[in-house]
Formats: sequence, C-alpha cells, structure tokens
Amino acid sequence: MPNTRLNITLPTPIVDDIKAIYGQRGLSQFLEEAAKEKLEEVKKKAYKGLIEGYQSTAVETKEVLKKFESAVTEKRDV
Repeated sequence: MPNTRLNITLPTPIVDDIKAIYGQRGLSQFLEEAAKEKLEEVKKKAYKGLIEGYQSTAVETKEVLKKFESAVTEKRDV
C-alpha cells in the first residue's frame, strides 16, 4: 500500500509516552494502528445507523413489493 508523508502536531507528553513504549521508530506504526482502530469505530457507527434505517422500513417495503408482485407475475393479454 502506498504511503503518504504527513506533518502533524501532537502534544509533547503524548509523543513522549508513545516513544517510551514503542521507541522512536514505533511512532508511525502506533499512529497508523490508532487511526485504523478509530476509523473502524466511526464506520461501524455510520453503518449501524444505515442498517437501522433500512430495518425500520423493511416491513413497509415488503408490503409494497407484495402489492406489485401480482402485477409482475400475472400473464397479460397484450
């Protein structure tokens, strides 16, 4: 996967803590993992809202489809 170089600013105590645990070279890896975790969380919340919306209209959608089913399946004299 291609990488993009960024210039970011973080509070020094946070950077110091990350470096103390992961080392100087582990900073990028830590930030990448943290970003992935946060993105997964945000996406799950967004998808959850969409799924709930679809589920809330599912019964109505089925009723409408049942009404049109006979129109689609019956043979017509044209």
